[in-house]
Amino acid sequence: MRSLVEIESLVHRYPDKTTIEFGGIDFHIAPGEIVALLGSNGSGKSTLLNHMIGQLVPHSGKIKVFGANPRKEIKKIRHSLGMVLQSPEEQLIGPTVWDDIAFALYNATWPEEEIISQVDTIMKELSIVHLAEKLPHYLSGGEQQKVALAGAIVMNPKLLILDEPFSRLDLKSKEALVQLLRKINEKYGTAILLTSHDLSMLPELVHKVYILKKGSFIGAGKPEEVLLDVPLLTQADLEPPPLLELVKRLRQQGINLPYTSNVKEVTDALLPYLSFPPRAISR
Repeated sequence: MRSLVEIESLVHRYPDKTTIEFGGIDFHIAPGEIVALLGSNGSGKSTLLNHMIGQLVPHSGKIKVFGANPRKEIKKIRHSLGMVLQSPEEQLIGPTVWDDIAFALYNATWPEEEIISQVDTIMKELSIVHLAEKLPHYLSGGEQQKVALAGAIVMNPKLLILDEPFSRLDLKSKEALVQLLRKINEKYGTAILLTSHDLSMLPELVHKVYILKKGSFIGAGKPEEVLLDVPLLTQADLEPPPLLELVKRLRQQGINLPYTSNVKEVTDALLPYLSFPPRAISR
């Protein structure tokens, strides 16, 4: 199956004349797949994402999205590609939340009735109907992220790109975002590519993980494999989620715990193995 994104000897040149070449393990995103791209600062994550959306010009080599050059053929692919920036407020341009979400549809000359129906549907899906008439730049960080996400998926893209989506959220909001992204993926079949420094949210969300170091893909695989590969993560200057490491060690001792970083799920699964009654925990 052809990858939604294809990279061929891609080299980027920064303003200071330094370069980064993307290579190593083949990078592949299948339709409907959720993929995490992990790496420390300077690994090239954001640079690669910006090449995918046509914001940067390759120094040499090629990158294709849906088989097209994103820099030269952005009009061909833009309605199939959605993105939420690390700072979502930078992409909010409408005078109200409703107008901001509807912007892409008006730009694509959808019929008025279809625009109203689509925007209202997406706002209900993301539970932001109450924000419709609010000014985007006066919303909280979490609300701005939801609005940016709504604007990114309103055209039903084949691929949704998220740059550090968990970076500004508290734990409760992170867990809610995981559930929301899973819902979008399952309902619409949207492929999702995300970058993240927060590895703890990934086990319940992604299908595949890539590790990037200075442009080189040095590791790839299922999250339960990659996120507990300590030598690989150390090589990339990343740390395994502490709770996952605990789950791994307990599973090795014969305790059947789910592979998850959700504290409640791990606690509930662990209770039957404890020698004291569950009621004692709440005291």
